[in-house]
Amino acid sequence: MKKFFKIWSVALLGVMGMTMSSCSDNNDNNKSNNNLDPYEQDWQGKTAKYTIMLYGCGGGDIDEVQFLNAIPYVQDRLNVEGNQVRFVVMYSMSKDDSKYREAAKKNRESYTGPFTPSYGEWGKTYRYEITPYITKENYHDYGYYDEAKNVELYDVETIKEYIKWAKETAPAENYILMPINHGGGFDLDNEEIKSRAIAYDDNQADEEGHAPGIPTKAFAQALEETDTHLKAIYWNGCMMGQLEVMTEVAPYCDYQFCGAHLQYAIERHIYAIVEALNTYPDANDFEKAALVQSGILDGPSKGDDTSFSDALLNQSIGTKMINANGDFGCWRSSGLAAINAQVARLAAVLEEGYQDISDGGGRDKIDMATRHVYMFDNDNKFIDVLDYALWSYHYLQTNETASIYNELELALNKANVYQFCRLNRKIVNDGGKTVYYKWPATNRYSLGISLYDQMSQTWKEFNEIYKASAFDKTTGWSKFLDRNLQEVEATTNPCNESSIIPFWLLD
Repeated sequence: MKKFFKIWSVALLGVMGMTMSSCSDNNDNNKSNNNLDPYEQDWQGKTAKYTIMLYGCGGGDIDEVQFLNAIPYVQDRLNVEGNQVRFVVMYSMSKDDSKYREAAKKNRESYTGPFTPSYGEWGKTYRYEITPYITKENYHDYGYYDEAKNVELYDVETIKEYIKWAKETAPAENYILMPINHGGGFDLDNEEIKSRAIAYDDNQADEEGHAPGIPTKAFAQALEETDTHLKAIYWNGCMMGQLEVMTEVAPYCDYQFCGAHLQYAIERHIYAIVEALNTYPDANDFEKAALVQSGILDGPSKGDDTSFSDALLNQSIGTKMINANGDFGCWRSSGLAAINAQVARLAAVLEEGYQDISDGGGRDKIDMATRHVYMFDNDNKFIDVLDYALWSYHYLQTNETASIYNELELALNKANVYQFCRLNRKIVNDGGKTVYYKWPATNRYSLGISLYDQMSQTWKEFNEIYKASAFDKTTGWSKFLDRNLQEVEATTNPCNESSIIPFWLLD
């Protein structure tokens, strides 16, 4: 979590102190029809085309820039003629403002706080429907649900109850689930209940400060047990573009929005999808809506918010300036089967080849491929699957690996609706010289896949969790991981980690 707090605080500093504007009235979660505001009254007896279900938390440092700043933008896009979208929320505010005060002190030595959130109160959970009549003044009374310390967001029963409430509160023809907060992909050593995958809630942190998150499997179980099929899951957090994550929930959604890199917190993720769905509300036009959403997400900055590309450019961490690499896209869940079929072929080739331990044999060549593959983040063993297929072909030079690479690229293209591939990484070394690098070798990003070595403590302790995943049951990827001896690490692999300058970046 320290890593995520460090990255997100960059985006936070640029928006502290912003003011918000909105409209008026009030509400609570046990209201009768007589207490509904005009927006809710207008929806009585009607079914929307889409209901978006936002679910997550602030996690200690990103309440404002990831969600709260977006509320007036969402209100504006719901308050249009012929609106076809409803937006419900279950959100736990950060425990307190300590992370905000820490970030502020870096810029203003005398600043000690407090930092007051634009909406709501610290340490509270809110559950409500966003309407044009919510204001900063009535927000708490309108949406207060419970003390956040009492709300276990990671629990399957909590997720199930929220989904049922959302469908009853805002019935729609189609539903989109938006898990929100810090993400960790298929975080193997914690991918179970009371674990970490997305939405690390500091209200539930243990004595050492480790906050539990929501595992991928919890979402899959909740969707199955509530008999809910989604139009899409919008993973609004870091590194959720991993094949293990996407495969686990694929049976329960038609599309998935996600990125495999660290994601900067920007409010456009929240309101862009609302505007896009109102542009193309018919479910048959969902991919057209996704393309509209991509244009809004990465459109020119209007001065009051940040675009996807802006968030990746001209960022600083410590004394180093970076242009961060980044990706984000929309993927068809139905396309994952063809992708995973090629991963299964690759796993078989690597497992078989690894048994050749002669000098310069299969194991040596596969280890070379592993050392060259692009790694999305320094702290997590997630590598780019298409890049790995390419490096495997480069070193093994077989017809099979050539076929796997070509078929995998074709399957990825067929599964993709749109994707941003921002290969921006810039490092300014101590001598002041700017050095540009572009990875992966494919000159694009695909999707992530875990790559552990058999000696890894994480793999030794938690490989059975991995082997129980839908992805591994489909691909048999763990059969290679059980053999692999080559560690994936930032000092060897090219990666998007900006807090280090490994030897292969030095002059």
